[in-house]
Amino acid sequence: MKLYYGIGTENDGEIQRMHDCSLRILKEIGAVFHCGDAVEVFKKHGAKTDGQTVWITEEMVEDALRAVPKTFDWYGCGGGKITVGDGQTYNLPGYGPIYICRQDGTYEKTSHEHLIDMHKLTETSDVLDASNANILDVSYVDAAHREQYRLGMALKYCQKPLMGLVEGREAAEFGLETMRRFYGVSDERIIALGLIDTLGPMRLSTAMTEALMVYAENKQALLIGPGQTFGLTTPQSLAAAQTLGNAMILATIVLAQLINPGTPVIYSSKYSGDDMRLTSSASYGAIEGMLVGAAGIKLARYYGLPVHAGSANTDAKVLDYQAGAEAFMGTAIAYLGQVDCYFQSCGTLDSYNAMSYEKFLLDEERIRAFRRLASGFEIDEDTLMFETMKKCGPTGQLFERTKKTYYRDCFMPKYAVRDGHNAWTARGCPTSAALAAQDCEKRLESYAPAALDKEQEKILQEIIPEQYQ
Repeated sequence: MKLYYGIGTENDGEIQRMHDCSLRILKEIGAVFHCGDAVEVFKKHGAKTDGQTVWITEEMVEDALRAVPKTFDWYGCGGGKITVGDGQTYNLPGYGPIYICRQDGTYEKTSHEHLIDMHKLTETSDVLDASNANILDVSYVDAAHREQYRLGMALKYCQKPLMGLVEGREAAEFGLETMRRFYGVSDERIIALGLIDTLGPMRLSTAMTEALMVYAENKQALLIGPGQTFGLTTPQSLAAAQTLGNAMILATIVLAQLINPGTPVIYSSKYSGDDMRLTSSASYGAIEGMLVGAAGIKLARYYGLPVHAGSANTDAKVLDYQAGAEAFMGTAIAYLGQVDCYFQSCGTLDSYNAMSYEKFLLDEERIRAFRRLASGFEIDEDTLMFETMKKCGPTGQLFERTKKTYYRDCFMPKYAVRDGHNAWTARGCPTSAALAAQDCEKRLESYAPAALDKEQEKILQEIIPEQYQ
């Protein structure tokens, strides 16, 4: 028995209304691209422009949506791949936290050692399906070598499909060229996924636009997410915020397809909530994220696009009730919505500012639990077990050896504390975070690096600064 859960609107008329309003935004308000080359692309294809503002027609949107592939293969260094859009939910790692939150709640800036640890945790994960060159902030490296370093470290430690560099044209071109050299490929297979985040409701920054253009020119995959903040850069309604974000995603998809029809795109239904009682009002763990995530899933399915929604992020600063509850909500929208990709799926805290080793493993366990939920349970003659019921009679008292059906039907978490009180105290009163911390050390020790050939070693020596090799 597979169970199906509905979250958000089921009214296709409402989705059509949001789409129609998005088209009106593109036609009457326009979108800003802070890159002259991008504006020239739009001009070349007949769009009306004024400075950096571009107005996009319904026909351009329809043509672009028809060009986006429904599925695509994304390859890792070792030749393995995942097929985005094949009906499975693939889990993608975190992106860019500047702090590490320790188990005791103290914070420290990210370091070279932390970066290595996060790559090792990602590569040893049975949950994460991809790696990320941007998994942590690397501002401890001088700016001139930062992008080379972050890519070099990812290539050194990661074999899974990789999220690539997007800090402008130069970084994007360097990243794709270096990855092809390191992977030993010369064809157009997809080896990088670039995160393109819009700047404000209807703007794309210079760096993001340049990176998008490079990825499209090379027909590499794009994860395009909206940058609107409810009530700050949008009107104060969820419908308006969602629709503005959708309009800018469509505008960005149009640019990618004008450059190179068939460029793979994942529609990202992420959301920044808002709490106007606070000086820093963005609220990433808000319940509204589930509403907007569900609507984004519906919009992406309406367009026939692969979709991402949800994240394990939380506004909580430490591993507490809030952290677990908000991470649960983000995982719920991803798995109950049956998305294609679940991004920022493990470890993040403090509104994307921090990464937690312990939360990384606890988030993995929530994903395993949701996978179990999604698998349902079998109902047939064997599992109904009528003869067992008849044997024990109406009292239901029967002691048997543990059966295969039990192990198949019941999810066994590693870190949930389920002992009776006396057994728990006898074990020293462990917490889930403490149990995860113990396992984390074992995970890091279990990491086995992949063998590198001479050419790969040469590339790493070229791009990783000597003090970090």
